Amino acid sequence: MFLGIDVGMRFTKAVLWNGKIISNAVEETRGDIEVVLRNLTGKIGKFEHCCSTGSGAELVDFAELKEDDVVCLAIAGRDIVDADFVLDIGGQSITAISVDRDGNVIDFMRNDKCASGSGRFLEVMSSALGISMEEVDDAVSKASRKLSITSQCAVFAESEVVSYVNEGESRENIIAAVCDSIAKLAVAQANRFGIRGRFTITGGVARFKSITERIAEAVGEEYVEFPHPQLAASIGAAIIAEEEFRNV
Repeated sequence: MFLGIDVGMRFTKAVLWNGKIISNAVEETRGDIEVVLRNLTGKIGKFEHCCSTGSGAELVDFAELKEDDVVCLAIAGRDIVDADFVLDIGGQSITAISVDRDGNVIDFMRNDKCASGSGRFLEVMSSALGISMEEVDDAVSKASRKLSITSQCAVFAESEVVSYVNEGESRENIIAAVCDSIAKLAVAQANRFGIRGRFTITGGVARFKSITERIAEAVGEEYVEFPHPQLAASIGAAIIAEEEFRNV
């Protein structure tokens, strides 16, 4: 059994892998990281080898391998859905990755200067509107008219949301505008990099069809849905561990 752990800024994800996902678990990345890791490994079961990735990869002392998350996302994108391009929308950043036929990174571009297109922005805005993350897609489907959030800065975008609330706009219309804003920023990142061919979307934000459908329509290339998108980097890490230690 092979373990992939992705220690992200917002969440830490773990996947137990043996040619497929055997089990998985997600914990918030906060407090004592050793406690977080102990909770995760206690939930997913026994493993033989481990590869860690993410911003906190070095904190996983028991991982024999440590790999950059861009490499892990590329491998997962190619191995799981045969993608030529991966657009990762995480808790704090958007990353565009071009992938070759063997799952190697050709090139990538990351925007982590502002949180307005990230999962954290969606989390904060939905909470302010009294909408749980599980309710976002349903709320967007009930929007009755289109609103616009024009700012690409999270602070100013939040001010626009507050203005809509004060004007009496429905929370469904506002959260739909938030999702539109995130999708537009992700598409802008993808277009700057240049999507060509079959692409997939990973990261926690890819769980929301109200965002991924907007991105897929705007990009215009062949889109394939990634199963368990929040786990993509940890899946890639687990595959790396499997390839390294399968015959050991």
